[in-house]
Amino acid sequence: MTSNVSPLRSDAPPPGQAADTPNGRIGIVDIGSNTVRLVVFDAPARLPVPIFNERVACRLGRGIGQSGRLDPEGVQLAFETLDRFTAIAREIPVERFKMVATAAVREAADGPEFAKEVTRRFGYPVEILSGEEEARLSAAGILGGMPGAYGLLGDLGGGSLDLVTLDRGRFGKSATYPLGHLRLSEDAGGDTNAAGNLVDTLLHADDFFENQAGRHFFAVGGALRSIGRIFIEQTDYPLHVLDNLTINPSEALDLCEFVIKSSPYALKRVEGISKKRTDTLPFAALTLDRLINITKPDAVVVSGYGLREGLFFESLGTDLKSQDPLIAACEGFARRGGRFAVHGEEINNWIRPIFAGAAQPEARICMAASLLSDVGWTEHPDYRALHAFIRVLRFPVAGISHPDRVMLALAIFIRYGGALKQYEVKKVLPLISTEEKMRAVVLGLALRLAHVFSGGVPGLLPRSTLKLSGGKLTLAMEPDVENFAGSAARSVLKLLAAELKAEVAAP
Repeated sequence: MTSNVSPLRSDAPPPGQAADTPNGRIGIVDIGSNTVRLVVFDAPARLPVPIFNERVACRLGRGIGQSGRLDPEGVQLAFETLDRFTAIAREIPVERFKMVATAAVREAADGPEFAKEVTRRFGYPVEILSGEEEARLSAAGILGGMPGAYGLLGDLGGGSLDLVTLDRGRFGKSATYPLGHLRLSEDAGGDTNAAGNLVDTLLHADDFFENQAGRHFFAVGGALRSIGRIFIEQTDYPLHVLDNLTINPSEALDLCEFVIKSSPYALKRVEGISKKRTDTLPFAALTLDRLINITKPDAVVVSGYGLREGLFFESLGTDLKSQDPLIAACEGFARRGGRFAVHGEEINNWIRPIFAGAAQPEARICMAASLLSDVGWTEHPDYRALHAFIRVLRFPVAGISHPDRVMLALAIFIRYGGALKQYEVKKVLPLISTEEKMRAVVLGLALRLAHVFSGGVPGLLPRSTLKLSGGKLTLAMEPDVENFAGSAARSVLKLLAAELKAEVAAP
């Protein structure tokens, strides 16, 4: 299987635009057992930012366990959907285009015929992924967003459950089971008790799960993300971001039990859940329940990344792949939205001495905050702190945990002079510890000092030094920039010293 995205046909340029106009955009069509989806990613960039994302529930895999063939109504709806998607891909336009099919097309007797007909009608080949390839691409998606991921990935689609082990940047053994939520609900005749017996028979008979205890379980796929959304709604979880939502295993088991016992009507009332997915969600929850009981993870982590993002990451060059996803995203954001040229590294180097000995994760947050420290400059001054806080808290980026999100957003909030009594801030503070809150406040004050002292203009900070030693905080300056340390800068310096339980020392 090639890792490059197939190019658009040279004989089919978008209307009104030359075929050789480059834009780097990547279009991916995922023909699944339950849905057909088109995602167009903006590229080249380290972060897979979707500029178009649409799915249609075609249910190609409906009835496949009994008939062995694709659902006829689903096939017709898939043709209509692909007609629209390929037209949109030309109009956007995309520079590279890829169509893949997973479990339903892979397993159906008429799957190859369907793929050939898609190629005949629309001019683009369909790659039918094996279970192993599907698992590998899902793993590539997880590792692209979280390079240090360690544990077991479970990608639950409509037709199959794909599992693959992850070991800090590498993926290992994989397995595929016919336990997709649509397939399982049909094979069990809509009975969750019968479905439980089917899942137990397949999973308990396999030695794949040996030595999996105590590691993260990464939940991938639309059905498992929907279950994560139910957790957010049911627990009044303060951060409505699904990617890297981390759930305690016991809470996850309680959640699964709730979903298994819920009626489709009750599930339809949950905001953000697709109405067409609710009838099979109990079967997805049942499979997740069994996986948790078998693997005994230390945490269940819901991931917003998967197969489509894996295809995106595999299309990137080596230089982009090697970048930290969080830092690369922040650099891009700063470049597009900052007042001046990107100088996050300059700010980071200036404030780092007061964080001497910080562990790598904190150093990473420090760099990200430095890059985003001018994010609110276009906002109204009265709302700048709050708007910047919300913007950073919901920043569409991978490679960051929910506590780190809160720390990063809090630092930017403090940088703009926000008060901790703000309701939106108080609501998410329980996601971080008291020590983490203190670090974020110190970071925010240091960023505020950097901007007040320099006016945000590059080149001034390197002509001064901020130092913390022996309980003394010192701002030493070269003679030609001493006049920049006005009363506003001195006030912030005192606030920073107080938070560090230090005294301001003369340079």
